Amino acid sequence: MKLLKPIVISTLFWGIAFAKAPVGNVATHNSLPGRPNKTDYPITIGEVWNYIGNYGNFGGEFNQGNFGYTWPGGGAVNNYYLWGSYYWVGAKVGDEYYVTHHDYVNYEWGPSEDPPVQKGPGKSAYDVLVAFDDFKDNPYNGSGRHLGVKTIVRALAWPHEPFNDFIAHEIYVTYQKDQSDIPGVGDKLDSLFIGIVFDADVCGGDQTDPHIDDLVSFDGWTNGEWDNPNFKFRSPIDTLTLLPDSSYPEPDGVADEYVIWGDESEWEKITDSSLAVPYTRNDTTYLVYIFPRGMSYIYDSDNPAVPGDDIGEGGMCAGYIGGAFIYAPPEPTDSVIAPGVRAVRPHSHQWWNWESDPATDDEMYAYMKGEHPGTHLYQYAPHPFDLGAAEFDYRFLVVVGPFSLNSGDTLKMVYVGAVGQGLSGGVDDYWRGGTYVMGLRQVMDWALKAYYAGSQHSDPLHPSAPDEDEHWKVPVPPLSPALRYGGTPKGVELVWDDLPEKTPDPIKGRIDFVKYRVYRAVYTPQNWKLIAEFGLDPTTGSYPHTYIDTTASAGFSYYYVVTAVDEDGLESAKSNYKKDAAGNPVALVVTSRTGKSLDDVVVVPNPYYGSAPWTATEIGDKVEFQNLPPSCVISIYTLSGDLVRTIVHNNGTGSEAWDLLTKNEQKVVSGVYIYKVTDPDGNYKIGKFMILK
Repeated sequence: MKLLKPIVISTLFWGIAFAKAPVGNVATHNSLPGRPNKTDYPITIGEVWNYIGNYGNFGGEFNQGNFGYTWPGGGAVNNYYLWGSYYWVGAKVGDEYYVTHHDYVNYEWGPSEDPPVQKGPGKSAYDVLVAFDDFKDNPYNGSGRHLGVKTIVRALAWPHEPFNDFIAHEIYVTYQKDQSDIPGVGDKLDSLFIGIVFDADVCGGDQTDPHIDDLVSFDGWTNGEWDNPNFKFRSPIDTLTLLPDSSYPEPDGVADEYVIWGDESEWEKITDSSLAVPYTRNDTTYLVYIFPRGMSYIYDSDNPAVPGDDIGEGGMCAGYIGGAFIYAPPEPTDSVIAPGVRAVRPHSHQWWNWESDPATDDEMYAYMKGEHPGTHLYQYAPHPFDLGAAEFDYRFLVVVGPFSLNSGDTLKMVYVGAVGQGLSGGVDDYWRGGTYVMGLRQVMDWALKAYYAGSQHSDPLHPSAPDEDEHWKVPVPPLSPALRYGGTPKGVELVWDDLPEKTPDPIKGRIDFVKYRVYRAVYTPQNWKLIAEFGLDPTTGSYPHTYIDTTASAGFSYYYVVTAVDEDGLESAKSNYKKDAAGNPVALVVTSRTGKSLDDVVVVPNPYYGSAPWTATEIGDKVEFQNLPPSCVISIYTLSGDLVRTIVHNNGTGSEAWDLLTKNEQKVVSGVYIYKVTDPDGNYKIGKFMILK
């Protein structure tokens, strides 16, 4: 299990601790002469955090301790949902099957230097472009098994709702015959499949084994394979009305596994109304397209290692993680309605557990075809319960194809990975303070809307490749300013640059910035509280770029962000708080200053209730004496005058902790206690504090 803890910087109140958050941190490993290093690139702009690698992985990367669909991103705990992801390309040459893959321990893709890695604003608010191949000089795959295939992936991410719970991937697959060393390979690859495996663990926020209590399923068309009256999880099922940002438990006449497209005129444009059908909701009738979602997903179940019902791990792991190809070239499993009119559907959905990872190309190709005995030869593998399996550690594989790919040609597709609150939305009491959060279905539908935003002649029933029409024309908030902050004698001082004021909106082609907002969070970079807001200062004709927070309390760890807001009310990501070189959150802990007078001495917390949070990861049985002189003696007594503990303070700081143990190493009981702080000159202060357990 992976656990990334924040770095904590303790400062004297208000000690100087300026640090600029690093941008674009990468994890590099397994270097090889003649090729770029295998490198993982972080994507931390939205609500879901991930990495993408240049060697056939779409995030996670268990062996690097990276963010794998951490959701919500930026927390004190690496609440990851993805342990590892694996990209497969399989083809049949003669009578033999070849699958170039990246899996749990094998890395067959080689990083490519052409095109070079790109990072930054592009089609989305933050793009990462990587390339990898299986050319004959690739040393990671065996001799005689190089497909001659190269893949370029552009990952796209956004910082704002409702687009920040998914990461999209444009995938470009090219075949070059002269780069293959497979005997008898031809001018084209036949029976070519593209697949992505998600080894999801729901989730890292669970301190027990997060992987052994998962379940896996599919949300889409199943070719009638799930219409078994003995199945617990059948398809299709209509139990609710799914709205773009919520749902309610009433059937609406449309299977829940299907997308309703056209009831939101702003986002869901319909190219040909003659193909639309009437759909009525709340006495309003819309002309809509209805087509299957085609999404594989994994979610948390009961943990067999822990007694009792712990679905959702007490609220920590209520998310569902899923993946779907929202665009692929024409394939046999598509729903063809008319010439040029089709709904994209995956060729297969498969799953297996950690004890049955496929070990050979033949096994992998059988899974890709949907003809593996492990899933009883189902093309769309039913729910584990319907095949007699229990909750466990599962992977899902979603596949498109088969295709024929001529040498020199390129296949283009779009894959989306996402996390949502349950399957259809719900209230998150654990991470977000009781607010409603979209479910995985809604998040995936918003990814589809984002893809066709701006399209002129295409929609989900007239699908177009990423370069065949306008795509991803999502309104983008301003960039976040570069921020630094730290303690000063006046308070926590924040300083930021003017980047949002001079960067044009990529869609409008002009600057639309209007104001800054300053937020603060306690213990973890979540649940941000707005503490200041600045527009144009009419007296100076400019925008402020500094702020001093005088309200931060000693004994707490803080995070700060400054966001930019545009004329449409879109706000930049709350992501420019301090981070270390690996991208982990860095807390600013406000401790007491060295006291100028014994009158300044205080005990925190007072009263003390059972335990107290001191940092994002520490909940300790202690109190602190703050604003102390550099050297003094602290004596603690009961109300009756019995000495409980003597502490010599001489570390030169302004604080000293007491672990609530007596001089005999026994825990103290509830009650009122007297303290006496005596400095080297014999001056002293006497005060009281209370302990409640």
